[in-house]
Amino acid sequence: MVELKPGQLVRSLAGRDQGKHYLVLSEIDQQYVLLVDGRSRPLAKPKKKNKAHLQHYDRLAEQEGPLSAETLSDSQIVWLIKKMAPPASGTSDKEV
Repeated sequence: MVELKPGQLVRSLAGRDQGKHYLVLSEIDQQYVLLVDGRSRPLAKPKKKNKAHLQHYDRLAEQEGPLSAETLSDSQIVWLIKKMAPPASGTSDKEV
């Protein structure tokens, strides 16, 4: 199983939240992690998700600037996900 680090960007591959980006808050065990997105899943209510249902990126929030868990806020999480997530493909194309 892949080891996910706190602050790492991931995307859900399965479930109601399929395609949604999150930051890893912490690793529970070898199978599950806690995820936050700052909106529907704030720091106060993280989502428990199976690692097998996640696509991980090699992008860490620490690379975007100095962050600490004590000063991290939901609005910063939203900003980091917007900055780190790859752009959606095919959504702006118009049919002729």
